[in-house]
Amino acid sequence: MKKIILTLAIVLTGMFSVNAQEKTSQTDKILTEYTNVAQLTPDQVAKVRPMLDAFAADREANKQKYANDPDGLKAANKASRESYKAKLKNILSAEQIQKIDEYQKQKKERQEKTEQK
Repeated sequence: MKKIILTLAIVLTGMFSVNAQEKTSQTDKILTEYTNVAQLTPDQVAKVRPMLDAFAADREANKQKYANDPDGLKAANKASRESYKAKLKNILSAEQIQKIDEYQKQKKERQEKTEQK
């Protein structure tokens, strides 16, 4: 019985560890994209990283809070996204924001084309 409980605990710990790593890798992926597209400085990266982490945490909290309310989830995520973009504008230049917006638009178009196939 103890072996089963221990095994279950190890499996659950591993699952939570992987989930935490996925969130970190998503933040790193976005920062890499931003850096490549808009040439972020190391100082800007250091300022944007906690914002991305907070944005991801907000979206996760919204997902749990509005689990049975798709319209509420959509509105809450939109508010989180607008807040994130407003904060981003205080750190990045207008040119960098424009490059990131163009990149995201192109990325969305590519995803839509892929989904249509």
